[in-house]
Amino acid sequence: MATISAVEVNSVQSLMREIENSGLTAQNHGHVRVWFRGHSREGWPLQPGVYRGRLEGVSEPDRWNVERHLTQDFLVQSAGLRHGNETDAGLYFLQQHYGMPTRLLDWTNNPLAALFFASIADPRSDGELFMLDAYQFQTASGTVRSFLGRDFRGIATAGHPVFESALVPIFRWKPDVFPSFIIPVRPSYSDVRISSQRSCFTFHVPDQFVIDLAANPTLRVYRVPMSAKPAIIKELRLLGVDQFRVFGDLSSLSTTLKRDYDV
Repeated sequence: MATISAVEVNSVQSLMREIENSGLTAQNHGHVRVWFRGHSREGWPLQPGVYRGRLEGVSEPDRWNVERHLTQDFLVQSAGLRHGNETDAGLYFLQQHYGMPTRLLDWTNNPLAALFFASIADPRSDGELFMLDAYQFQTASGTVRSFLGRDFRGIATAGHPVFESALVPIFRWKPDVFPSFIIPVRPSYSDVRISSQRSCFTFHVPDQFVIDLAANPTLRVYRVPMSAKPAIIKELRLLGVDQFRVFGDLSSLSTTLKRDYDV
């Protein structure tokens, strides 16, 4: 991210001003195509779980093998906790939201949710917030990209054939063939976390596992100073953005109430 100069945002108002100044939301379908992501600590790369931690730097065949086994075990052991009628895409989104390493990177249509994630943790570190136009994961010429004979442009839904085909190597143990491009995808809001966070995702492939300016020229970076985090959290609480509203479960409700009453 060294090639991008980060602009400081130290309040909800300053973030909204920067979003307006970017001009990205003025485009058609801005509410769908402009995505945000927050990091509580500055400097983390924009890459998904299967390229982080112990999986960073391993060979692609080894990474793919771990992915398949993790997915298989998740499906087996979570069966009694799910509805049972989920598609491969729906199951993959669930894995991501409950901490499994996947090829998905979380984004949101809600800038305040991203600001929450940039501010809520790591009080001794500056946070970071990212914004981009998800329509712009394209070639420089804007030509249509294809995978297995299917064209792709813009943002996929969970049922798009290109995204469904990209999951086949993971779920069906088929030959390791992935697209050569990042797929931005909007999930169906079937899970409370996905709905609460207005989630969207980028699906990453061996040829493009990090998002930078080369992957998307509209990428913008904003620094959230550690000194501003407490005030931002207070602002967000007044606007109805807190742990419970973001995660939507009983554990986060407990965390929110304890914070409200300072206990």
